[in-house]
Amino acid sequence: MKTATTAFLCGALMFSGLSYAASSQHVEVSFDKLSFFIKGDDKTSANGLFDNGGTSVPEALVYEGTTYVPVRKAAELLDQPVYWDNTTRAVSIGNPYIVLYDAKGSRIGHAVLTPGQEGVTITLEVSNLTPGQHGFHIHEKSFEGFDFKTAGGHFNPENKKHGHSNSEGHHLGDLQNLEIGADGKGRLEYLIKGASLDKTSKHSIVGRSLIIHAKADDGKTDPAGDSGDRIAGGVIPQ
Repeated sequence: MKTATTAFLCGALMFSGLSYAASSQHVEVSFDKLSFFIKGDDKTSANGLFDNGGTSVPEALVYEGTTYVPVRKAAELLDQPVYWDNTTRAVSIGNPYIVLYDAKGSRIGHAVLTPGQEGVTITLEVSNLTPGQHGFHIHEKSFEGFDFKTAGGHFNPENKKHGHSNSEGHHLGDLQNLEIGADGKGRLEYLIKGASLDKTSKHSIVGRSLIIHAKADDGKTDPAGDSGDRIAGGVIPQ
């Protein structure tokens, strides 16, 4: 067992996605190396340390009888990707989960991304939107606050024209229109062909934004299909 100040414990707990109420009290915490066995395989490290985004940290700590493991370390052990959304302070393990908001910051729905051989499938559910068709796109970067204009233009890594009906198109970020019913709800499942969740890929969509527009996308007019204002969106975690 090693003695550490509360400030040091706070730092250790932060990398595991936890928080700790600060006080002037000293605590007892163990950073002793643990063994990990996953489905019959020995996954124990040599030194008990974990590379957390370029920073070497303990791969586990024990505090008052409870063992804490960094989220990224746990996901690595389980062979699952992990994604972080700084906007919502949320962790996704396995598949990115995107929380969707309107311009006032109210939560209106969510989307889930599933990778496959041909690309990435998006499954989306929303509510509290105006009935009718709405343009729906992937934009090139994450937005700030709930100012969807800061998401930049459509994600277009091949520098094509806009629209599925455009002979020179389309952007990779051009998705199909989102149909909203009379009850203000809508659901969509769509394969984004050629898209990737691999952060090193030119076609990676992680860290970008899903944006819903006020009007339907006409499928041909540059740069956004005459689809009007950006009324809702969500950041794709990375």
